[in-house]
Amino acid sequence: MEFQAVIMAGGRGTRMGCITEGTAKALIPVGQHPLLYYPAKLLEKWGFEEAILIVPSSQSGQFSTAIGQMGLSLKFDIVQINDDDDLGTAEALRIVAPKIKRDVLVLSGDLISDIALQVFADKHRRQNAAATILMAEESLAFADMDDTKLKGNQGAELIVALDKDDNDRVCVFVDEGDVEGGDLPMSRRMLENHPQLMFCKDLYDGHLYLLKKWVVDYVAANPTLKSLQCDLLPKLISSQFKRRSPKAEAASSGYATPSLHSSLDESEPRGLMASSLPPTDIRRFVPQDHWFDSCKAGASIPGTREAEELYGCYAYIMEAGHCVRANTMQLYAEICRTFSHSKLSSLACENIPNVHPSVSKKEKSQACSESVIDAKCTIGERCSIKKSTISKHCTIGDRVRITNSIIMDHVTIKDGCTLHNTIVCSNAYINEQCSLTNCQVGKKCTVNAKTHSKNEELNNDSHEF
Repeated sequence: MEFQAVIMAGGRGTRMGCITEGTAKALIPVGQHPLLYYPAKLLEKWGFEEAILIVPSSQSGQFSTAIGQMGLSLKFDIVQINDDDDLGTAEALRIVAPKIKRDVLVLSGDLISDIALQVFADKHRRQNAAATILMAEESLAFADMDDTKLKGNQGAELIVALDKDDNDRVCVFVDEGDVEGGDLPMSRRMLENHPQLMFCKDLYDGHLYLLKKWVVDYVAANPTLKSLQCDLLPKLISSQFKRRSPKAEAASSGYATPSLHSSLDESEPRGLMASSLPPTDIRRFVPQDHWFDSCKAGASIPGTREAEELYGCYAYIMEAGHCVRANTMQLYAEICRTFSHSKLSSLACENIPNVHPSVSKKEKSQACSESVIDAKCTIGERCSIKKSTISKHCTIGDRVRITNSIIMDHVTIKDGCTLHNTIVCSNAYINEQCSLTNCQVGKKCTVNAKTHSKNEELNNDSHEF
């Protein structure tokens, strides 16, 4: 295989509230599969046979069990990281760097997308890119969802500037929060080489990156890099406009630019491994023949502005399909509520009905077509389930009404309960005649009979109990 693959599934899901209590974010259910299934299935679909999977050490057993139940042929090399270290994505990539021998596809364990990886990889090859970044407009990312509920919940607000005439070359990539006083610093050299930029604030970072092997080596050697999105990519994108050596950098004044032959003059340090460069200078890691590789790939022509730059970083903009991350509670809830009647369900690539064949449901109970009920559930008499997801091994009593809700695995809901817009975590027990609206019920929580709650987070330490 030309590329290796790394799935980042070590996140603790701190923005997921009670949903990830005792469970890794990548293992929470979406439809009838754990979240991890969707990036793994994407890799398998496009020919990957194995992937490095980074997981929290405390959850490694759960991951092994889930992998065995997913029914995929993709093989996983599981790498455990310490839960207490709270590592960023760049730090996690640094841990597995010794295993990476060629260009690598890095993707988040919470990504649900139908991107054509072959087309994505073709662009990376064609541009001889140091990094190719999957991006989509927010309207595409939240297709079929009520995006009014998701405002401000999709993660960092990015400011991205693209050179559309240079195949979506990424020239600016910063978190809006890092821009001080509204001033966005941009190098003169970048503006000289790319005078017409399109600034975008509505692009969604899919957290799927194709990186050159030398970029991984740079991450491994630079311990100050914590996050791929917040640290590596801004550094990588701003550094692509540097001169190849300190001498060429110092010699550059105004708009004068050395020729290809002068910048490779034997009087200068050979390639990028000059002793005058600091150990973590990115120019130490760019291969000496990168210019020649770029020219051969058609990305640049000697003597032009492209040939004067160290390397290129590019965006792949999805124009159709799905690209969304379940990285906040609001996004996860909306994904689950829309899963069965949106195109997201087609990503499972299976013909499992929304109500699993193993479900025991009384004849007079109803589950609308926009609901998902997973395996081994029991549904009592005269129940109504609308626009909701019920995970494995749940027991629902008689005359229960569930609307716009998410019920995790091994939950018991007794007779006469009404749940609206509520999330119930695994192994919770809700006693008779409870009414919960806009609530979150914690893992293993017991809710007393006849509890009526709105807009509350319930757990065994709540004041009701």
